Amino acid sequence: MFENILGNEKNKAILEKSIKSNKTSHSYIFWGIEGIGKKLIAKEFAKKILCVEKQENCNCKSCIEFNSNNNPDFQLIESNEGKVKIELIREMQRKVAEKPIISDKKVYIIDNADTMTTEAQNCLLKTLEEPPEYITIILVCANEDNLLSTIKSRCTRMHFDSINTEEIKKYIKQNYPDQEISENIINLSQGSIGKAIKLNENKNIYENIEKILLSMQNKD
Repeated sequence: MFENILGNEKNKAILEKSIKSNKTSHSYIFWGIEGIGKKLIAKEFAKKILCVEKQENCNCKSCIEFNSNNNPDFQLIESNEGKVKIELIREMQRKVAEKPIISDKKVYIIDNADTMTTEAQNCLLKTLEEPPEYITIILVCANEDNLLSTIKSRCTRMHFDSINTEEIKKYIKQNYPDQEISENIINLSQGSIGKAIKLNENKNIYENIEKILLSMQNKD
């Protein structure tokens, strides 16, 4: 189910079991540092919740529409100008009231949920308190502390760990064979594949900074 996504095997096993037993929650919080695959896992989880056949490598109408970003029972809500504002949540609530079209479920992912304004969070709380039986809402964020305690208390919370350095090296070697990545870049990434790739794209800057620092250390 999550074979193409690195790390967090325990969380992936829990989510996969919930799909197989048909015991998914109405709301989740996926939290952990940026660039470790939280949104990728959330999207794959959403796809499986909506899948009609519940099979691997499925080609049901729901999965086909999901892969082409056209599934009417799924929505990814993203921040605008660095914030998830109340207007986005109100629009989501209007759609939540509509019953599923293809599947018997509907899934909404709110990315960077920790950037929701207080007004947006209070608005979302109304849906979390009395969710329709066919709804699953997944909040993806880096800083869980920015969410209201009332929201956290109504969600299944799952912390996602950093990716170990060997897995990061293996991933970059397989997916970016033309790039060489240094140990320093790996260490700076703090277990985030996304951060490692971004740092490596600007490695000349970091290498120059490192040379300056070494030069300063060797001088009085």
